Amino acid sequence: LQQAVTDPIFPRIMGAKTAKEAWNTLQEEFQGSVKVRAVKLQSLRRDFELLKMKESETVKDYYSKVKGIVNQMRAFGEDILDKKIVEKILITMPQKFDPIVTTIEETKDLSTLSETELVGSLEAYEQRLYRHKEDTIE
Repeated sequence: LQQAVTDPIFPRIMGAKTAKEAWNTLQEEFQGSVKVRAVKLQSLRRDFELLKMKESETVKDYYSKVKGIVNQMRAFGEDILDKKIVEKILITMPQKFDPIVTTIEETKDLSTLSETELVGSLEAYEQRLYRHKEDTIE
């Protein structure tokens, strides 16, 4: 166990009699007590629910923001299904994405649609929008 943690951290678990006790000590130290973790998780849930893609944001940046919050939620023990992430992304896209969102909802099985496939479709549509925008400027 000593080899698995860095030297500055080892003294914190040096007195632990079992690996479980060491783990619990580290978990409480880095994630906080049960109450603190519950508050953090509640805050992350709220952040997730309030997320909405901005008009000026790219699909890639928005997806990174969504995944960042989801990964933090999972680190605190939240079981969040990929289906919920896909649905969240679809319902929070700006209006300019309505045609592709409608197409995806009508033609894909949302219960099996992967995040990667969804984001790929949205990014391709986004590129098309930018290309049309550039063409009209010229």
